[in-house]
Amino acid sequence: MAFNTKTKRNFFVSYLKGWAIISIILIHLIDWSNRNLSASELWLKELLYPSVLFFIATAGSVVYLAYAKYDLWTSSKKLWRRGGELVGVYFLYNILKLYLYDFSAEPFYAGFVASGKLTLYNILSLQAFTAPISIILTIGVFLIITPLFLFLAKRKLAKLTIGLMLAVLVYVNYFLPLPANVLTDWLYAKNNIMFPLALWLVPYLLGFYLAIFGLEKHKGRLLVIFTALTASCAWPLFNFHESFKITYHMYPLKLYYLLASFAFMYLLFYLFSFLEKAGNRAANFLLALLRLLGDSTLAIYIYHWAVIDLTLWAFYPRLDFIWLTVPLFLICYIILKYGQLREYYKSY
Repeated sequence: MAFNTKTKRNFFVSYLKGWAIISIILIHLIDWSNRNLSASELWLKELLYPSVLFFIATAGSVVYLAYAKYDLWTSSKKLWRRGGELVGVYFLYNILKLYLYDFSAEPFYAGFVASGKLTLYNILSLQAFTAPISIILTIGVFLIITPLFLFLAKRKLAKLTIGLMLAVLVYVNYFLPLPANVLTDWLYAKNNIMFPLALWLVPYLLGFYLAIFGLEKHKGRLLVIFTALTASCAWPLFNFHESFKITYHMYPLKLYYLLASFAFMYLLFYLFSFLEKAGNRAANFLLALLRLLGDSTLAIYIYHWAVIDLTLWAFYPRLDFIWLTVPLFLICYIILKYGQLREYYKSY
């Protein structure tokens, strides 16, 4: 989703989106090349994982910032078209890969091959996938239902209404026992797709909600709030001797991961503020690069998966080759966008 920021406030959204796509790509390079990491490197890798939440939360923020200015019908048409495109890309990618790809080239699919889940029916019914890009499907569905949130945002007591909606969603997801049926199986995915709609709607809607106030406008207060809430979720983990690693709480999405990620997000906002104030060439170039990558996160996300899949297919079992081909793809993208990168750099 392209989003060219024009005010200082909105730069923070692009910085965060740029950070998110770089971090997600690094995660995929590490995981899909089967690279062995030391204990200290594994802990550093944990700092990358909040970016998965940023990817969805900033989509919610960008929708409000980009579309709230339009009348509801105009914004709805744009969102339905964009959401439909993402859903279509998800199914097209998976179906093409199902019939064209050699799945023995990727160890990730061993379980799916053994269980016989790699079928067209299971892909269409969301019971299996041939490409791990289900985050695209989830965001696409969220965009399609977002006109409802924009409608509420234009009404009186909008902040209160959306805040109550968030509170109810959190309560239903984490504190209300739900019966097992077709609807809950679909909303919560039951380990079929990695980003079930009901769980990941919380960070998306929270990103939308915070954008109404100004995502980074109250960063000090929100850092304290999210840090305190994270600590309240961490205390039970300590009592039951559970891991504090974020990765242990991502799938399915748990409150600890959600809150810790938002707390980390507001720490990053302080880092971005520091870099803006530094004003040196290195800081300005880094910020310009983050903005450039942040402008096209969804496209970069889809294309980098295509590069990974093609590399593993062509050079299997040399999984480490993705450390060459994916950076080359990013370099080519930056070169093609050099004029835009230069303009961003000059703006500081």
